[in-house]
Amino acid sequence: MIKFFRKIRQQLLTENKLSKYLIYAIGEVILVVIGILIALQLNNLNDIKKNKGYEKEYLVRIQLDIKQDLAELERLFQGDTVKLDAYTFLGRYLHSDSIHTDPTLIVSKLGYAFGIQWFEGKNIVFDDMKSSGKTGLITSDSLRNSIQYYYRLFDEVIKEESVHNNSIIKYSDNIYPFFETGSGSDLGMPERWKENSNEKSFYKFYNSLINLDEDQKQIISNNFGLTKANILLNHKVRLLLYQEGLKTTKAIDAYLKQEK
Repeated sequence: MIKFFRKIRQQLLTENKLSKYLIYAIGEVILVVIGILIALQLNNLNDIKKNKGYEKEYLVRIQLDIKQDLAELERLFQGDTVKLDAYTFLGRYLHSDSIHTDPTLIVSKLGYAFGIQWFEGKNIVFDDMKSSGKTGLITSDSLRNSIQYYYRLFDEVIKEESVHNNSIIKYSDNIYPFFETGSGSDLGMPERWKENSNEKSFYKFYNSLINLDEDQKQIISNNFGLTKANILLNHKVRLLLYQEGLKTTKAIDAYLKQEK
């Protein structure tokens, strides 16, 4: 093809047809420009296709992460309910006639009450996307904003939990001195590592409860109430994240179906 055009140019120059040569030269330049534009367009289309593939891959992985977050949050909600029920039961016990309360039930409720729950979550995929400057691969502004808002709430849950759980630790530290916690922990040990028999450990722990005076009961009750308040605050902020997670996974689903 190049030899063909060169031959035409040489012929025009030989025949001294300058005007025709200039027209031909301009035409040749236009053809070259058109060729470059076509090549750029094809390259651009190829890039768009590749970016669409990356976008889909990221969205699928982000959606999987959020679904795992939702499953974790559901487990935490169940734990919140168990703990709040346990603290409520124990608070009522402290203000009631303990003679009519099943000691085994009290000890089991204490076992449910103590301990702290943390939301861990999975944000590795989104963090990777953000740190590498690839959030722009998500071409839908509304979907990108939804995902970014979800992960802002994600970070907020971590921060809020840290504050509330540190408070729960402090309130638990205020309660432990009133109980034979060593005997209580021995109750849950496998036989191989028990220091005392179940019965001995149980009654030693239970006696520390029934021998509380009114002032001690009031201190414990107050700390139970403060603990419940912080568990509920954790629950509420997690619930916001859960609702946003449901909305975001549905938005990703709708977008991926639309792009097929």
